Parts: sequence; structure tokens; C-alpha cells
Amino acid sequence: MSKTVIPIGADHRGYALKGQLVSWLAQNGYVLKDLGAHSTERCDALDYARKLAAEFESNSIEFGILICGSGHAMTMTANRYQNLRAALCGSVAMAKTTREHNDANVLVLGADFTPQGEALKILHAFLDTKFLGGKYAERRDALTALGGL
Repeated sequence: MSKTVIPIGADHRGYALKGQLVSWLAQNGYVLKDLGAHSTERCDALDYARKLAAEFESNSIEFGILICGSGHAMTMTANRYQNLRAALCGSVAMAKTTREHNDANVLVLGADFTPQGEALKILHAFLDTKFLGGKYAERRDALTALGGL
């Protein structure tokens, strides 16, 4: 069983999908840090991306998950932080490629566009796919060198 701690955050539109992913992760041995939201009451996606960035800064975090309606607000906010490489994934192929080629460390899902069954497949692929390194490490390092908050 894995002991990987994964912080997960969602706004009100991602709340239901977050609950389903939390259940799957817990059943598969992951330790979760639920950053919220804790209801469907309207809230701002940016707040949860900021919380996730703080987790990466203050803890030894390998992966994170963010969910909002489209996934765009979470992705745009998370990628403003230097050590976050957030990827909005709508398919298993996207999840695999972004892990292999970009060393993405934050999976972003659009709850309005991603059915639960597909979201679980995407999550599984994201967590199980390894970074290829080599020439792709240069890309990752160049992304980090761009800076950020």
C-alpha cells in the first residue's frame, strides 16, 4: 500500500467529483489532505489552487489534484507557482503524455466535462505514469526557470 500524501482541492462545481476521487484514492492506499471545498456552496476556485501551492511549498508533496467546473481557473492559477506543473487532462492519453513529457505534478480535472468513470481512469494513469527524463528534463527545468510566485 502506498503512503503517498496527495492534497486535493475543488471549488463548488468540483465538489461531487472530488468526493468520488477521494473515495477511490483512500481505497487504493493514498493518504489524502482534503483542502476543500466541503460543500456545493459557491466559492472561488483560485483559493483552492493557492492552498495546493502552499502544500507544495511547506511539505514534501509529489502530486496534487485540483477540480473546478472547466478546469481552466485551477490550471491558470496553479501554473503561476514556480514548482507546480499543472495539466488539465480530459483523457487518459493526455494524463500519460503530460506525466511522461512534462513531469506534471498537478492533475486538473474539469468536473463539467469529465464523467466520473473517465476521471478515475485519468487519475489512475496520472499517478501510475513515470516521467521519462532525458530530453524532457530539459523542458521541465526550463519551465521551472521561468519563475513564478
